[in-house]
Amino acid sequence: MSLQNKAALVTGSSKGLGKAVALRFASRGADVAINYSRDRTAADETPDRATACGVRAICVQADVSDVAGIEALFQTTLEAFGTIDIVVANAGIEKVNIPVVDITEDDYDLLFRVNTKGPFFVLRAAARHIADGGRIINMASSSTVRPQPGLGLYGTSKTAPKYLVRVLAQELGHRKVTVNSLLPGPIDGSGIFTGVSDADPYKKALLDTVPIGRLATAEDVADVAEFLAGDQSFFITGEEILMNGGSSN
Repeated sequence: MSLQNKAALVTGSSKGLGKAVALRFASRGADVAINYSRDRTAADETPDRATACGVRAICVQADVSDVAGIEALFQTTLEAFGTIDIVVANAGIEKVNIPVVDITEDDYDLLFRVNTKGPFFVLRAAARHIADGGRIINMASSSTVRPQPGLGLYGTSKTAPKYLVRVLAQELGHRKVTVNSLLPGPIDGSGIFTGVSDADPYKKALLDTVPIGRLATAEDVADVAEFLAGDQSFFITGEEILMNGGSSN
């Protein structure tokens, strides 16, 4: 799939899932804006790998829970590339295995600031700045449709942006802009499973629920993000694509 002559902005793309998606877009010919919050060292390596694909890449620091920072991120991307054709609202924070009775107000404020407020205003900025015919992807979570003990706060914080996606799909349809949510399950080698072996009890328990026999990888998710970012997905909008290998959890 070619994304040549496109420009993509992926939030939280200096590492993990966001990095895999941004580099996949670059490998298909898209210029990419790499966003990071704090770790500049990790962030610097990603644009270097993107430019090795023969595209332009920039690295932009921005806290996506700060509305002014989001606007600056979009403006910097527009100044660099002249257009924004693809936006992936990926940045988020995981805080799991906490029973609801143990959740503190600070826990709540943190996750809703990053996982709910952040995507809301990233999606708002995308709606304002994306080119006609563009693609907007919200990175949600399988926990929003597969409730589990210990995921009450995390799953709740990831639920609201999915509703906004469905609204934006209707509001932006006349511009031929599609808006969809991806709902990955736990990602092997990323997030809370960075460096975690299959022998880990929590990971093993999850593996036992997946008929396919393994967790998703960042590359699996990049496969579907690539499809949603391309021309072939034109008639898919306002949808939620669950990627959990058929897990019963």
